[in-house]
Amino acid sequence: MNTTPELPIVDASAYFAARMRGQDAHAEALTLGREIKEACHSVGMFYLVGYDIDQTLVDAVMHQTAKFFASSQSDKEAISIKNSPHFRGYGMLKNYRDWREQIHIGVESSQSDLKDIKDSPYWQLWGKNQWPVSADATEFKSCVLAYFEAVDCLARSLLTLLAQALDKPGDYFTERMKDRPYLLMKAMSYLPQERAISDYSPQMGVTAHCDWSWLTFLIQDDVGGLEAQDIQGNWRKVNPLKNSIVVNTGELLEIETGGYLRASPHRVINERIDRQRFSVPVFINPALDAKILPSFDCNVSSGAALVTSDAHVHKVIMPGATLYSFAFGDSEFVRKVKGQWCYSYECVSAL
Repeated sequence: MNTTPELPIVDASAYFAARMRGQDAHAEALTLGREIKEACHSVGMFYLVGYDIDQTLVDAVMHQTAKFFASSQSDKEAISIKNSPHFRGYGMLKNYRDWREQIHIGVESSQSDLKDIKDSPYWQLWGKNQWPVSADATEFKSCVLAYFEAVDCLARSLLTLLAQALDKPGDYFTERMKDRPYLLMKAMSYLPQERAISDYSPQMGVTAHCDWSWLTFLIQDDVGGLEAQDIQGNWRKVNPLKNSIVVNTGELLEIETGGYLRASPHRVINERIDRQRFSVPVFINPALDAKILPSFDCNVSSGAALVTSDAHVHKVIMPGATLYSFAFGDSEFVRKVKGQWCYSYECVSAL
């Protein structure tokens, strides 16, 4: 594992090359698992390079994202998230905490998939996407679905290695993804500043928060603006690194390891006045009906940054809270359907 001033760099190329050659890859798996665990423990975010996703597919996703946000406002509004009972589609946030456009996309599914599953309110979240409606939008859909499949495979590989590095069975996480993981993608356009930030405090693209996921895989353009908070509470720029995926630890892993793996607080400030910033995070989650298994080995807040009350970081679970197992879908229902995104009821921002 190499280190830059911003983040650790975890190189997975030796592991995937050994697998491609049909080798056992045991030694490479141990090394990669340890490096992922260390990065998630010490920082909570890292650059992943040498992954087994075709770079042309990654580039195509970024191209299709830019193309979508360049389409007419009427085309974007035609798939408004307000029209979807599954909380999928286009939305715009323009307030002092959030300054961006985005389209929410999930694993392509339908309610008919659930005929053999016990009914629970959270299955409302399972359903079809709203896809762009312009004449050439079919390429967007095919590209995104191919990327979803590739990220699902990559995530399962990394979670298996991470589980083993934590002295858990290899399928400790992936067994709970089942054949219907609740993967979510946000294709995002962070709007330019309205005037030079030297003249005023910058407009947040997204306010400081931790992700409600096991892991998040992020690809981004070359504009920059992502910042991560270190353990001392300092904000550090996460500069774009060519041919890398930024991986960060979410609250679910922090909860399930008792704080040993650190949920990384992060935010986005697009400092440019002349360009949007495009990024595409994919949130890696279990199935909606899978249980989250909190660890009682140590305090959940142990990996959190030391911040003051005026530097609030959005988190679903209050630092230091004692938790018992719960269905992941129940937590998503509270967040999306009931609109409670943060443990603090004073928070109004919808991430």
